[in-house]
Amino acid sequence: MNEQRCACPECSCVVDQNALMQGGQAYCCEACASGHKSGEPCRMSDCNCGTAMRPSEHHVDNALEETFPASDPISP
Repeated sequence: MNEQRCACPECSCVVDQNALMQGGQAYCCEACASGHKSGEPCRMSDCNCGTAMRPSEHHVDNALEETFPASDPISP
């Protein structure tokens, strides 16, 4: 039997007949299908794809530093 992997890029789960189909791809759970947008964990407790998909604090800090300061006036 050919095992099919979850389409979540960081997930290590194998999908079964209860796979969630979205966009022609099979996902093991709703969290993986949504791309872990709210930081939801994978349904499998030993899979860490939910934490791997979260942006690191370093990236968030860099993004904040690169944003336009709210105190600067708008250019005419």
